[in-house]
Amino acid sequence: MNHLKIAVWGLGNHAINKILPIFSEIKNLELLGVCSRNVEKVTKIAESYSCYGWNNPEDMLNNLELDIVYISTPIGLHYSMASQVLNAGKNVWCEKPLTCNYKNTKDLVALANTNKKILTESFMHLYHPQFKRIKKFVDESKQINSIVCRFGIPELTSPGFRNDPELGGGALWDVGSYTISSLLGLFPEQQVKVIFAELVQKKSSQVDTSGRVLLRFSGGVTAYIEWAIGVAYKNEIDLWSSDGSMFVDKIFSKPKNYQSNFYLRDLNGNITIEKGDECEQFTEMFNDFILMFNDKKKVEKEKKAILRRAELLNNIVMFASTG
Repeated sequence: MNHLKIAVWGLGNHAINKILPIFSEIKNLELLGVCSRNVEKVTKIAESYSCYGWNNPEDMLNNLELDIVYISTPIGLHYSMASQVLNAGKNVWCEKPLTCNYKNTKDLVALANTNKKILTESFMHLYHPQFKRIKKFVDESKQINSIVCRFGIPELTSPGFRNDPELGGGALWDVGSYTISSLLGLFPEQQVKVIFAELVQKKSSQVDTSGRVLLRFSGGVTAYIEWAIGVAYKNEIDLWSSDGSMFVDKIFSKPKNYQSNFYLRDLNGNITIEKGDECEQFTEMFNDFILMFNDKKKVEKEKKAILRRAELLNNIVMFASTG
C-alpha cells in the first residue's frame, strides 16, 4: 500500500487531544498538515507536528501530496467542507454525523461515487473489540427480545457549537447519533421502523436537549434508545435474549486502552463477568479506514452504513415533529 498523507481541517479540542496524536501510531499514514482560520492554533500545531499549516482551505486542497482530509468541525459545516474536499479530488474522513440532513448525506455519497473517492463517518466505538463482542452475542443468541441503550452526559462548561442550531447543535446529533449507529451496526441487514420518537427541548435552550425512540427491527427485536445532555452520565447497553442477557458499560466514549467488563446472565440468571480486550478505538477505526484503499467492498459497505444511519435519524426527526 502507498504511504497516505492526511490533513486535519478544524482544530477544536477533540482534534487536538484525540485525533492528531493518533496518526503517528498508524502505519502507512502521515500527517501532512492542519487547516483552521485560527492563525495562532495553526502555527502552534504545525510547529509541534512539523507539518504544514494552512489558514486557507484552498491552499490545503491544492497540495498535490494530499490524499485525505479529516474534517473535525461543527456538524453544520460538514456538508460544504466535504463537498469542497471531494470536488478537489481528495478522500474524506469526517467526524460523526456526516451531516444532519438526509438529502445532504445522499448528495455527498453520490459525489464521492462520481469522483471515485472514499467517504467515511467516524463512529469510533464500532471498531473497538467491545462492540465486536456485543455483535457476537447478538449473532449467537437464539433470539434477541429487546435492547435498551442509553447515552447521557452532564452539562458542558463550554458547549460551543452544540447549542447553535445553525451549526448542527442538539442532543440528537451530538449523543443520540451514537446510539443509533450502534443499533444499526448490530443488525446491519434488517429493516427498521420507528414506533415512537420524541425530541425534548428545554425552554432555556435553542436546540433539543434529550430524546427517546422505540424501534422495531424486521427480525423481531424491539429497541428502546434514550439520550440527553444535562443529566448524570450514562453510557450503556443492555441486551435481553431468549437464552441469556448481556450488560456493558462505556460503549461509546471510553478511555484509551479501556478494558471492558461484560456482565452475562445465562438462562437461569446466573452471572458471569467476562473481561474484554484493551484497545484504542480511534487507532482501530483509522486502520480500518486505510484498508478501504485496497478494498472496494469496504468502501461500498461504509457508504451503505452512512446512508442507513442518515435515513433513520431523518425518520426519527420526522416522527418526533409530526407524530
